Amino acid sequence: MRFTYLAQDKKGMEARGDIEAGNEREAAELVVKKGLIPLKIEFIAGAKRGLGKRFSAPLSFGGRLTTFDEIIITRHLGTILATGVDLLSGLDIIAEDAIKPIVKKIVLDIKGRIATGQTLSQAMNAWQAHFNPVLLNLVKAGELSGGLATVLLTHSQELRKDYTFNRKVKGAMIYPVILICALFGMVLLILTIVVPKLKELFLSTDTKIPLYTKIIFQASDIWTTYYLPLSIGMGAALLALIIMFRIPRLRRKITALLWYLPILKTIQKNYSLLRFSKTLSNLIKAGIPFESALKVTGQAIGGRYQPLLEYFAEKNLPKGITLSDSMRAHPQYFPGILTSVVATGEKSGQMDATLAQMSEFYEEEVIYALEQFLVIIEPVLIIIVGIIVGVMTGSLISPIYRFIGSF
Repeated sequence: MRFTYLAQDKKGMEARGDIEAGNEREAAELVVKKGLIPLKIEFIAGAKRGLGKRFSAPLSFGGRLTTFDEIIITRHLGTILATGVDLLSGLDIIAEDAIKPIVKKIVLDIKGRIATGQTLSQAMNAWQAHFNPVLLNLVKAGELSGGLATVLLTHSQELRKDYTFNRKVKGAMIYPVILICALFGMVLLILTIVVPKLKELFLSTDTKIPLYTKIIFQASDIWTTYYLPLSIGMGAALLALIIMFRIPRLRRKITALLWYLPILKTIQKNYSLLRFSKTLSNLIKAGIPFESALKVTGQAIGGRYQPLLEYFAEKNLPKGITLSDSMRAHPQYFPGILTSVVATGEKSGQMDATLAQMSEFYEEEVIYALEQFLVIIEPVLIIIVGIIVGVMTGSLISPIYRFIGSF
């Protein structure tokens, strides 16, 4: 694909030119490598002939659309195509009904690309930073098979299941989060209101103050004196953490840390195996070549599984090494039961069906592991709350008893 760009050099001078790239993001990266700041990237339709219409392809360095957005787009487009409405009209309908500006912007841009002769998959690939790689490959397979509407509707149903499951997981974590926030708020309340008044009382007497009480007084002084910059700092840290989780590359690095925590490692591993089974099953069912399906599955899972699955697809499969044999060499990532099921699917030719069954199994395993985690973490948090409250209360009550005993 060929793009024209408008950029700015270090001296502030404008620079224009054409560049070959796979999509706008790659084009922008190539412009940056030239030492320029990209201001605008335009796709040139029919660039092979040196002719064609140019239209704006907005630079977008943000994250993907949300899962819910993909559900709406795929379900509506699949339903519209199934009723016999043409693709361009279907995209118009979705754009008119879109509530979020980003959804409308992307859909209209996709329509514009299709109007210049691109296929739906090619047009969506221009926004690959926003779309799940699984969806992009399924759309391409649907176009080749002539069953695009069926593929979109099926994928929409799978996304809804995933969305519901993820909401269950997040819902299960609400109580621990509330408990931690309540503890944090209670400590700040004591340091802000209770401690300063007691400190004033004790300093007006000759009561000997223990070291641990002085530490709490000092913590209170620091908080009450610098509460504004400390609050801004904590808010900025929380915002930075949220932003990091929205960037796929950083999110993968953070979730990789879960492998060092025993209970969370089990949850993370089972969740990765759940996505492995479900994603690979759906891609195989859609008719995507096995090597490509394996690499796309790795992209969808991320973390430690992505380079491993890409190695299986690029190195092992061309040598005739089956997926089950590759998995068997890495038991720390693929348990024996999954490897055996994959081997059975390879022999029977029913890989998609066997993997679909395993995805149901691992969904139950994730729920069970999460429940076990909550059974352990809830009493631990309660004990921690009790210890902190007990230490603070004891540190404040001890001088009070000494003060009363001095009379």
